Amino acid sequence: MPRGTGRRTSWPARRCRTRGCGRRCARSVRNTHATTSGSGTRTALTWLATSSTAATPRPDCPPGSPTNSRTSWTAGMTHRRPAGGGRRRALGAPTRVLPTSARCPPAGSGTHPPKPPARPARSAPPAAGQRPSPEPVRPYSRAERRLDVHDVTYPALCEPPVSLVGTYGQEVREIVAKAVRGWDAGPEVTAWLGLAAEHRSHLYESHHIDQVTPHVLGLLDRLGATALDVILLDAYARWATPRKVGEQSSEHARRRAAAGLALGAWAAKQGLVRMGAGEAQQPARSVFEGVARQILGVLSLCGEHDIAQRLVASVWSDLDRPSAETGADPVTLAHTAFQKEGLTYDYDEEGPDHRKVFRATVRTGTGRMAGGTGQSKKAARAAAARALLDAYPKVAAAAGAERKATPANLPTASPLPYAQPGNRHRDAVSDLAAMFELGHRVDGLLAQALTHASWVHENQAAATAARQRDNHLLAHHGSHVVNHLAAHVRVRQALAHGLTPDEDEALILTTSDDDTARLGATLQLAEGLLTSRGESGQSRTAVSDATQAVVAAAWRIHGPRLLRRRPAVLDDWLSALEHQHDPVTILATMATTYGIDHDYTYDVSGRDHLKRFTATIRLRDARGRVHRWTERLPGTPGKPEAKRATAEAVLDILATPVNGAVDDLPAPERDLLVFLLRAELDGLGQPTERQRARMLARGDLGTDLLTTGDTEAFLAWAERIRQLLGPDSTAVPDALRELYPKVLDDTRLGPGSLLRRMAAEPGSDVASVVRRNAADAVRRALSSGPQAASVRDVVQDWWRDQAPATGVTVRDDMRQEIFRPLPIHLGALDETLKWGGEAAEAADTRIDVELTVQDGTLHVWLGLDKVDVRVACDDFARLLSHALPYTDCLVGDDHVLLRLHGDLETDPLHPLAAAGMDAYASGPKDRRRLIEQVADGPAEAQDKQPYS
Repeated sequence: MPRGTGRRTSWPARRCRTRGCGRRCARSVRNTHATTSGSGTRTALTWLATSSTAATPRPDCPPGSPTNSRTSWTAGMTHRRPAGGGRRRALGAPTRVLPTSARCPPAGSGTHPPKPPARPARSAPPAAGQRPSPEPVRPYSRAERRLDVHDVTYPALCEPPVSLVGTYGQEVREIVAKAVRGWDAGPEVTAWLGLAAEHRSHLYESHHIDQVTPHVLGLLDRLGATALDVILLDAYARWATPRKVGEQSSEHARRRAAAGLALGAWAAKQGLVRMGAGEAQQPARSVFEGVARQILGVLSLCGEHDIAQRLVASVWSDLDRPSAETGADPVTLAHTAFQKEGLTYDYDEEGPDHRKVFRATVRTGTGRMAGGTGQSKKAARAAAARALLDAYPKVAAAAGAERKATPANLPTASPLPYAQPGNRHRDAVSDLAAMFELGHRVDGLLAQALTHASWVHENQAAATAARQRDNHLLAHHGSHVVNHLAAHVRVRQALAHGLTPDEDEALILTTSDDDTARLGATLQLAEGLLTSRGESGQSRTAVSDATQAVVAAAWRIHGPRLLRRRPAVLDDWLSALEHQHDPVTILATMATTYGIDHDYTYDVSGRDHLKRFTATIRLRDARGRVHRWTERLPGTPGKPEAKRATAEAVLDILATPVNGAVDDLPAPERDLLVFLLRAELDGLGQPTERQRARMLARGDLGTDLLTTGDTEAFLAWAERIRQLLGPDSTAVPDALRELYPKVLDDTRLGPGSLLRRMAAEPGSDVASVVRRNAADAVRRALSSGPQAASVRDVVQDWWRDQAPATGVTVRDDMRQEIFRPLPIHLGALDETLKWGGEAAEAADTRIDVELTVQDGTLHVWLGLDKVDVRVACDDFARLLSHALPYTDCLVGDDHVLLRLHGDLETDPLHPLAAAGMDAYASGPKDRRRLIEQVADGPAEAQDKQPYS
């Protein structure tokens, strides 16, 4: 039987502890258990009810009495005071006098006053940070957690192009092996080390930008930075135990800067970096530090985390010990030394934009001054502060003597599990140990991960007895471990897909508290989290810290093994992370594109501990028009939540025309939508390629509908915009007419397009050769096309060339149907016929062709017998459908179906719709030719069969 759930039928009468009640009451007897608190020993009482194991407040005792202020020991909960209880009554407040029948009954009586009516349930749970209302303690039931663990499998990485890396990877491998004193690397790691030594300037000069984009180097850099963070914190945790998390955070930042300098100096000394001729004339320090991080990233990516740790230890000797170089930075020392005089910094800059030099001048209130230079304002400020300290050493020495150095604390003994933690906490520790395959050797560390700072404050004696502390230090360590795990998964996924990711595919964001709190909710950490009476344990920050602390505890035992084997819950969470910008950043980027000034103001209400923030955004467009929007959230949102909600609401309203719910918008939302649309049209200038990519990702001005070929949705969107803006706003800006063709060209032919990726496919295997040939065929269809003037001319010319090689059967069922092709359609038809003919010739079989027209669409069916059509034609069909307008190419088991959608629309389009459709159909000239041209040949001639 669990502790505290026993049942006894009778108890000796004892004097009731209710203030003012001198009766002997059998129902007031409680089972006592001794626990500890910060002020010594206190008594936690559990009321052993005769009808239920749950502790139900006594209705006959006033609020604040011991009966109403206890909770169930079996639930593993601490002493909790209900709202309004346990406080002294204010002076002058009326005192409620209970009638005789409502007071404690005499001992031995079997009667008890009736319970008051139950309080109605709340319509919504309390918001984060809001103290929940007291509720009856629920009976304990063990949380069901998913405990399965599995090995992590990753897709194979793409192979770096040999033409780029050559044998340079072997040179980098030998340098790294020499630094770590022995290492036998495989061919995959060697090739990737050659790529890691690249600088983006060399990619451009070597003309490999189509095969490897600079975003690949950015991914490696980001992964290497997270690996370096984890390596430094792992070492720091071995020899130091700081008192506060702020001390650990600032010390880590200083150690990271020192280690980065040492790694950059090593890369420069070894001559590892391959950079362009212009960059090599005067390379910046950041170039070498970036390449060093890229090398660490490759080592982590290929499962060589231990080699990365040995490399850092070899290059930077202070990894496992305190360093004098990791003291306070010069700016902090100068501020301390000249605090009474006061310091001001002035900045100046010179040089071109890509190589600016910043000069900082620091002045004190008494006229002392010094200067320094650097490649950033931060570096220049540090140099100026150092120069000031060097110029006045007596002042600096006096300040240093006054400043108490904080020696590094020696590691304390390992923490122990709590003696009486409660069932929920104990079971959570047990489940987490099984989930991460930790056994019981680190139960104390897991107990620390589930200890909130508020609980330690109220239970100092219990924490001291178990050598425990709160989970803040573990959470800081775990935040970097979580970022490293997330970056590792993201980079593996991106580089297995290809070496030409775009900016969005290469985006790696730091995991937010919302992300880690969601993982904590899946792990049900709130069930076992120890908190004080004033903390619910359900807040986002508390659950997020506990989650990060649990991951840190597992990492300290397993280390990089978590990269290969981890709980299924953690692996699913890492795979589902969305690396996307938050709404505030997206809205700020959009506002910059269209010249919209914006700022936020906040309205604060509520008491200090329950403040509620409401954010209002003020928008001012290029023409000076101003609009404001306020989004109100329930509960007690903080300032970041209020700001995020307002930005998200603005973006949702702007996306309404795409969803087709414009007519249902309330008047305020409709006014905001009209303002934003006019601001976009009036503020559109000449966006850069990067800005156009952002516009496409957001779906600005219908660009996403055009690039995906959903012309019907684009026309519907344009009609809704016309209705919103009214007949007076029919003019389309010239900038918009130029934008649509550029966005379409970026999608079809740009550096990140499918065409360019297939054309740059490395390798000599059959699949790579097929993709390169498909890219060449589609490029020909886009550029020139055949010289024939009609569909029949194209088919007849191809038949003359193909018939001698293979058997060909052509069936022409176009008859009287009208088909108006685009000029680009003739090129698509010609290349499709040639592709199918070559496939048939390679398989030594015949090819059957059938032409039909239905509802203005030409259907070309190619039957291929004895050909693996999906292997031979799938890449070509996918690329053709993606790159050409009004074109669908479908692949079956034994055939290829080409559908060319003609245009029977004769009604004139309004200007906005015409601008987009002209661009989609390859320009206004093609559009006018399409409207003016007649059917494909005379109607009477279409019944003739020119093929034998």
